[in-house]
Amino acid sequence: MAKLRLLIVLLVLTGIAHAADTDWAAQATLDAKQDRKSTPYDGFTPNRMVCDTTLRQLPDKSWILFMLAGGDTEPSPLNYTGVTRSTDEGKTWSPLAPFDVGFPREGQTIGQGPTEVLIREGRATLFFSTHSKHWANDWRSWYLTSDDSFKTWSKPVELPGRLKERTFIRPSMTTRDGRILLPFQHYIGPDSEKNKAPLDRAFTNPRNGILMSRDGGKTWSEFGNVRLTTDDRYFGWAEPTIAERTDGSIVMFIRADKLGGVLYQATSPDGGRTWPEFAVKTDIPNPGSKATLFPLGGDAVALLHNPNPKRRAPLALWISFDGMKTWPYQRVLVEEAGPDPQYPGKLMKGSLNYPDGFVSADKQWLHFAFDDARHRAVHYSAKLPPLPAK
Repeated sequence: MAKLRLLIVLLVLTGIAHAADTDWAAQATLDAKQDRKSTPYDGFTPNRMVCDTTLRQLPDKSWILFMLAGGDTEPSPLNYTGVTRSTDEGKTWSPLAPFDVGFPREGQTIGQGPTEVLIREGRATLFFSTHSKHWANDWRSWYLTSDDSFKTWSKPVELPGRLKERTFIRPSMTTRDGRILLPFQHYIGPDSEKNKAPLDRAFTNPRNGILMSRDGGKTWSEFGNVRLTTDDRYFGWAEPTIAERTDGSIVMFIRADKLGGVLYQATSPDGGRTWPEFAVKTDIPNPGSKATLFPLGGDAVALLHNPNPKRRAPLALWISFDGMKTWPYQRVLVEEAGPDPQYPGKLMKGSLNYPDGFVSADKQWLHFAFDDARHRAVHYSAKLPPLPAK
């Protein structure tokens, strides 16, 4: 056992030395030449909306892209869960179509939107939420499963416990010991309204944590109740993202709107079971936008985000080789939003939002989608650099 620990330490140190000796700026230039992208959907009024893009490779090796679509704004009762598919790794896409989540597009479930797709051992699980007008109105959260790459799927089931209301599930990860972790953002309202029903409280006070499954997703347990501020009237779209370090700790980055223009961080030292009460500031710039972590093996982790404290551009790829302590590999993928065909000739500074996707099995590519100025769904395949030996 002592020899095994020594070997692991030597491999980690070798990887760190490799990272320190590499000219990452030069490597980023080489990688950029191999990137490719496509446009699965470009919307026009009265159905321009593209948000919460979620790209996954299904068990049958096809790609599926879920997004919040419908109408020109969000949240809106016009929003629905849209889906498009690709069988040639993003070169071509099927027309965007509504995905039937099992609820009518009326009443308390008229507004609908996806937030995460978990792929595990042949099963695909879609997590989504519904509302009656706005996320402040009758917001409930669900999941459904498919065992045939979304040719068919189950009836929806509500999230467990308190998370069935006012909760978004965010991108999952599988730990080295096989547990599934699903980060969540949940809104409990101000302390003075604890006696009210959850959906009757003011729409404030986000809490962040994880759902954990030790049996492949059959059952779930909740851990964590991380806050961003002592102000129980604070509202922000927290959108947590997580990754595991080689020491077994779990790092969570949290979007922190109007709290200093940076991402916040909370760390669980025991694999996601215990968390601090409050997250702390990082030095990673963020304007109040979703950032997404992608474990690459060992202590290598990729981060897709907007490294700008003021606006959602550019969209960049950063990579850490030491468990998210430093980020030596940094390259801009997209500088600015593309032209808007609805307003030809007009120069518009749009935002680059909600990057989410998956790492290829060979760790050569990060395939993801993002929304370009809330009307265009873009698929982007970013070439990853050679990774240090684990």
